[in-house]
Amino acid sequence: MNKSKKTIKGKKSKQKQFTISPKVWMVVGAILGLALIVGILFDQLYKSPLVTIDDEKYYLEDLTYQFYNTESTYNYINQLYGGSYWDMPYNESSDMTVRDYAKLETINNVIYEEVLYNEAITNGYTLTEEEIDKIDENVNSTLNDIGLSEKFIKENGFTPEYLKTVFTKNTLANRFKQDVIDSFDINDKEIEAGFSYSDYRQYDIDYLYISTVKTNEEDNSQVPLDDAEKKAALDKITDLREKALDTEDWSTIIPEDEKELQYRTSDFLAKDTYFSEDLMSTMLAMENNDITDVVEEADGYYVIRMLNNNSAETYDRTVEEAITEKEEEAFSKEYMDNILPNHSFELNNRAIGNLRMGRITLVD
Repeated sequence: MNKSKKTIKGKKSKQKQFTISPKVWMVVGAILGLALIVGILFDQLYKSPLVTIDDEKYYLEDLTYQFYNTESTYNYINQLYGGSYWDMPYNESSDMTVRDYAKLETINNVIYEEVLYNEAITNGYTLTEEEIDKIDENVNSTLNDIGLSEKFIKENGFTPEYLKTVFTKNTLANRFKQDVIDSFDINDKEIEAGFSYSDYRQYDIDYLYISTVKTNEEDNSQVPLDDAEKKAALDKITDLREKALDTEDWSTIIPEDEKELQYRTSDFLAKDTYFSEDLMSTMLAMENNDITDVVEEADGYYVIRMLNNNSAETYDRTVEEAITEKEEEAFSKEYMDNILPNHSFELNNRAIGNLRMGRITLVD
């Protein structure tokens, strides 16, 4: 028997269709919405520590003052560079930017100070009355004298209590550090003997000055005064010199409306000065309170008074810097060899990596 094939067209599947009740959708939506809210709240409320030191966790709000110090310092330079400094390479041998280095520097400073503070506490250090008064002064100065806006203070959590904690730690850490330095066998006299006083003898002067050049408005170049202008300048400073001979404070003899004559102070070393050789010879031979005649230099006329031809300021500063450098070198070794190994610290690289220097505390 021949059987013909049947083609079935358009036959609906007997598979049951599953439909979701609107009530179920509402429940699912509510659950997803709740999960989203919980996720947002968790992200906002759970704060990852940036660093853990001796089992103590330090969060961003604990360290805003340290970040502010670094950011304000680097941001000043950034402004001088027209806003490009933050993202410049820190040095030629590294891909690290200034922004990255500044962040690393801040974290290292936090670890350094906290370790020294913990050492101070372990060794029984407490604030003296004098230190307490100084901390109160610093808190007041920070909040009222350096121009921080109320918005800035609020957003960065610079409360009096917070700043007092910051300055207390810094004070005790620094005192502990200085006590360790004082225990070193560093011979200050030996370091001082390495510097010749004659090489660092400082000469202090003040002087009257009037320029004998002017600016060419066409190309902004410097051109000499003509003869008549030059004579007028000479006459003006010569007259002022006569008045200066009988005046102790030369800063008071320049008339308020005077635009050309200037009063200046300066100091120099015999081996380091911007004055000409001839003028240097004259000044090095001067006694204290000697006053020169009007002296003509390439740029203008001078009348110079020797205030102190034997100042130890530069010598003392140079010696002090050399001693401090030696002390810091010795303390750095002590810190790395014998202090830091007694403490633990752990960096949260993810949390630290999310920070962008220049945008942590300085955003208005």
